[in-house]
Amino acid sequence: MRIMKPKARNLNIELLRCVAILSIALFHTFVPYFNALAYGAEAAGINTAMKGSFIALFAMALINFLGSAGNFIFYMISGFFLIPHAIRDTGRGFWAKQMRSVARRCIVIVGSVIVFALLTVFLHFVCRMPSARLAGVRWLGGDLEFIWLYLLFCILAPFAALVQNKWPKGWTALLTALLILTFACNAFIAFFSQGGVNHALDGWRKIMSAVTYFWGFCLAGVAGEKGWSRNRKCAGEIFIICLISAFVTTFVCAAAQSWKIAGELSFKSTSLISFGLAFSLLMLSASREKKNGEFKAGRAITFFANGILGFYIFQSMLTSFWHLLIFPVINSLSMPGFFPFVGLFVFATLLTFIYTLILSALGSWVRRPLLAAGSRLLKS
Repeated sequence: MRIMKPKARNLNIELLRCVAILSIALFHTFVPYFNALAYGAEAAGINTAMKGSFIALFAMALINFLGSAGNFIFYMISGFFLIPHAIRDTGRGFWAKQMRSVARRCIVIVGSVIVFALLTVFLHFVCRMPSARLAGVRWLGGDLEFIWLYLLFCILAPFAALVQNKWPKGWTALLTALLILTFACNAFIAFFSQGGVNHALDGWRKIMSAVTYFWGFCLAGVAGEKGWSRNRKCAGEIFIICLISAFVTTFVCAAAQSWKIAGELSFKSTSLISFGLAFSLLMLSASREKKNGEFKAGRAITFFANGILGFYIFQSMLTSFWHLLIFPVINSLSMPGFFPFVGLFVFATLLTFIYTLILSALGSWVRRPLLAAGSRLLKS
């Protein structure tokens, strides 16, 4: 039997995937606290002792930026590879190749949801773990909106590739105009029409988040096909500007204790600063290719990075369980003073890191047999 040699991967991009996973995990750890303190959202088990703390607001606002950037990174990496790959296949047999490719990804995505849903049900009923709202279907629908959007983008990738290939200059100009219009709408929503903390799927905030993700997906596709990552200097400048913007705005808000304004500036999934951070980090990561063999931890990094899809799914289903574990820890460490709050965030980050490693490992283990099953099914 011939053993297929795995494709070489750019370790820098694999590291970026891991950064995205941890950023999103940290965001989900602290977002109930931020929403309670900034918007007065009700959440069981939340201790509001952080109100009035400079370091608490500063750290959580930065985590908001990181969480939003992590979401963008997930979609942008996919667009960076999927769209140029589809463009290379344009010509005879294009749709046959793309149908097989899209079907394989759909098998992995839907299969992963099924596997983790079964595991969640097992943990919920057998271990008495409050891991999901199993009374309805929302935990498999609206709560997994991020995953179903990814599935939709995978389906749309061949169409985006065709438009980009047939109309390159016009598509880039149109995409630029659409991004400007989108972020103008995002700014209006963030500052004037957020619509509360809890957002329905048909609300403006959710819709514009999805639209922003898709344009980021398409922009990364243009960057991947045109080789924009070669302009490392420009990417570095964008990164520095966005990083300084994030720190300065967060510092000012923390000094003034403006929780609500901090939330508006780091508005989840529609933040221009987070979008710029994600795009520039992707360009910087892609500009210098480092293979697994060049780094001792390369295999471990690639292994955990492969679990990003499974992490997204499982962490959504286990949100209530994770909060049940982490809230008492955060509350017990919420003491007045600068250094106690620094210790709180360091310790909570460490626990979140361990939790993230576990879920990512599970995601990677599930992904491999699903990929193999998808390949066998499509060949048959």
